Amino acid sequence: MKRHNFAGLRASHGVSVSHRSHGSTGHNQDPGKVFKGKKMAGHMGDKFRTIQNLEIVKSDLENNLIFLKGSVPGSKNSMVLIQKNVKKIKKVTTLEKIGKFQKESAKLADEPKKRSKEKSIDKKEKTPKKEEKKEVKK
Repeated sequence: MKRHNFAGLRASHGVSVSHRSHGSTGHNQDPGKVFKGKKMAGHMGDKFRTIQNLEIVKSDLENNLIFLKGSVPGSKNSMVLIQKNVKKIKKVTTLEKIGKFQKESAKLADEPKKRSKEKSIDKKEKTPKKEEKKEVKK
């Protein structure tokens, strides 16, 4: 009932000692079997799960804490084993992403200043050329 959210059987009208049972398991004579994947009784929970690509954001040595980014399996107050990765992963950490973003934003902020300087230099260069042309025409 807890594993598959079954409602269970009624507590009256002839139902005896099977209130938490699952009910019917199969169809009629036509299929003549119970299909694979049928929700039935079994062991729930207590399985090992391996989650890869979790990122260690920071660690607090005074309080013995490790801050992880990602979904950590298991219930609250359960044991978690942290191991070094087996596969070689070329993943960028959050701190590296932030640093890269700040560098790019600084470059974009500097570009308008550079462009304005270039435009002023171009204007200075163009003005004498125009004057020279006028003098040649006279």
